[in-house]
Amino acid sequence: MSKENINIWINGAFGKMGTELVSFLKDNKQIIITGVISPAHEGQIIQAQSSKLEVAKDLDTLLTNCEAPNVVVDFTIAQVAFEAAIFCAKNNISFVSGTTGISQSQKDTIVKDFDSSSAKAIIAPNFSVGVVLMMEFSAKAAPFFKEIEIVETHHTRKVDAPSGTAITTANMVEVAREEAGIETKEIPIHSLRLSGAVAHQQVMLSSHGEILRIEHDANDRSCFMPGVIMSIEKVLNQKHVLFTIAPLLFNN
Repeated sequence: MSKENINIWINGAFGKMGTELVSFLKDNKQIIITGVISPAHEGQIIQAQSSKLEVAKDLDTLLTNCEAPNVVVDFTIAQVAFEAAIFCAKNNISFVSGTTGISQSQKDTIVKDFDSSSAKAIIAPNFSVGVVLMMEFSAKAAPFFKEIEIVETHHTRKVDAPSGTAITTANMVEVAREEAGIETKEIPIHSLRLSGAVAHQQVMLSSHGEILRIEHDANDRSCFMPGVIMSIEKVLNQKHVLFTIAPLLFNN
């Protein structure tokens, strides 16, 4: 990993994940926040590390006033994230996003545009290392059980249901079963939205006489930050667009 500074902009800097990232990077000397974007807070001044930054309404405006960053980090909503990804590909800026709900056709467009760019992107449904392991373990176990269902619980402000993590887990489970030669149907996903929750997922695998539960609880958003930092550091050296951080963990 290069020891050179990595300059980033945060798109959605006033959201829960954006504010968590600003706080987490407070004492980081390598990853430098040089721009923040939030249409609802345009013109306000935010303290980011040792700098006071004026909040921009969008990426285009910020680019006219500031030097382009190495990476744009995005925690917004699906359409905004899609537009940000296209902006980054066009301007050869690498892109890291945890926004879910991006459609398959939008993902195809993002891949096409970044294939023509000198930059690359990581768009992950979840940056928790524990969640990635939960998904991997579920896929490994899937061929050995008859029934599989997923229950995911998030806070009431989460827009999409089911969650991107649950959808990705179900897809991985289905692929694992197909590769094992098992005829499979769509994995049921049950979504709960509760005010006291952050992010929880349980994968239940059942056969005659036994149930295996693989579950993960995110009790604080700080658990996502190491994965975000790893993605910021490693996206610059990726050869392809990634839709999970698993290859960063397993080197595949």
